[in-house]
Amino acid sequence: MRGAGRMEEGQGVARVEMRGIVKRFGDVTALRGATFAARAGEIHALLGENGAGKTTLMNVLSGLYRADAGEIRLDGRPVRIAAPRDALRHHIGMVHQRPELVPHLGGLENILLGREGSRWWLRLDRHRDRVEELGHRLGLGVDLGLPVQDLAVGAQQKVEILKALHGGVRTLILDEPTTMLTPQEVDQFFGTLRALAQDGLTVIFITHKIKEVLAACDRITVLRNGSVTATVARQDASQARLVELMMGSRPVAADADPGAAPQPGSPALTVRNLGVVTAPGVRAVVECDFTLGAGELVGVAGVTGNGQRELAQALLGLRAPTEGTIELAGRNITRATIQERILQGLLYIPEDRVGEGLLPTHTVAENLYLGLQGTEPAQGPGYRPAAIRAMARSLMAQFEIAAASEQAPAGHLSGGNIQKMLVARIMTLAQRVGGRVLIAMHPTQGLDVKAAEFVRQRLLAFRSAGGGVLLISSDLDELTSLCDRILVMYRGRIVASLARREFDPLRIGHLMAGAQPGGTP
Repeated sequence: MRGAGRMEEGQGVARVEMRGIVKRFGDVTALRGATFAARAGEIHALLGENGAGKTTLMNVLSGLYRADAGEIRLDGRPVRIAAPRDALRHHIGMVHQRPELVPHLGGLENILLGREGSRWWLRLDRHRDRVEELGHRLGLGVDLGLPVQDLAVGAQQKVEILKALHGGVRTLILDEPTTMLTPQEVDQFFGTLRALAQDGLTVIFITHKIKEVLAACDRITVLRNGSVTATVARQDASQARLVELMMGSRPVAADADPGAAPQPGSPALTVRNLGVVTAPGVRAVVECDFTLGAGELVGVAGVTGNGQRELAQALLGLRAPTEGTIELAGRNITRATIQERILQGLLYIPEDRVGEGLLPTHTVAENLYLGLQGTEPAQGPGYRPAAIRAMARSLMAQFEIAAASEQAPAGHLSGGNIQKMLVARIMTLAQRVGGRVLIAMHPTQGLDVKAAEFVRQRLLAFRSAGGGVLLISSDLDELTSLCDRILVMYRGRIVASLARREFDPLRIGHLMAGAQPGGTP
């Protein structure tokens, strides 16, 4: 195998080449002389644990970070990329895992912003048809007129991809781009990327889904602890080899085994005829009925934007339903406050772990204590810094949260460690209030193999302890491997309820896309 970043003979000069990239954040070295190269016309995957440095490396290429050492070459020529505008000038575009758009502007305005018209106006009609056609051709259709703040995270990601492609990029960096897509949409999306690559586009694909890497990418570069461990061709790669390259000699737990489907206990959560209206004439949730039993793990599958987020918000008390009832262990909580629901055992792992789940500038200890106020054990209430720090150290060890100390800013943690921190907090809260129902919304999105497995094991443990888990996810592999039942949502309605023996990813994908429950794929 050739060294990482070197081109095979006969392949010509790399479109993108990064040599000896070093990046430090204070005392932390995130990149340790990383070397990487991608060709014109290839889909090149970047794999690695959370915190391995893959997104940091691409942030250097896209101009968000400046390297402390190293060199970047484009088509064999040294270039200086000190800011995002430099990257754009060199036709490099990056679509981040967390959308970076102007919230109050529409999708089309965000796509054209900075590329068309003056600072005072954009000629929207001139480009609307072209952008819409591009979106439909790529399977990235989205309502371009809505303010992006009203779009779900997955739909915002689609806007970002369209913005990059409409801007004429030659190197497209994608950070977890398929998370919110159905299997059919994933196939279509990769088919389109393959066609674009054949036209000369370089696609750099950051993902934690090894199956997608093996199915769609030409080459794979693996990072560990800020260094590149290998670059391998797809035909030379296997899941076992890639996991070994990512993890080194450390053992990796086997995939979560949900065990035999249990007989659900008494209803933990009962939803009857629930309706949610988000704007005049816009019904996000329509006549929603289901029951979640104690000791049952039920999944909710659906293309993003089909009411899953609004359903979760109504259950949690973040959004008032317009009709219907919600019962928690037989008690009507339809009009209960958020705090009342928590104290009665309704818990939540949020979709946006950074925006909704933590205070980035506060310490790990303070974030682990967040939400535990009012649930203090017998030794008495009050903010006791020493006790909180001790609790944090204990939870960091128990949940394997990697941080410099409990006093480190939570925003400095990697995505996987942030998610572990949220899970630690929720499980502590569950012990204190007697957790009955856990709503987990995309809990493993963007996590590496080990971190995702850690979270899944905690969901199964909550179920085994007698709690009900409602898992909202667009990862069908995750849903079919973990869940006892799957509910499929389409345009705000639950269109199917499937037992484990009925799980078929292709069928579920068709239901997510609007097929009739009784129809054939």
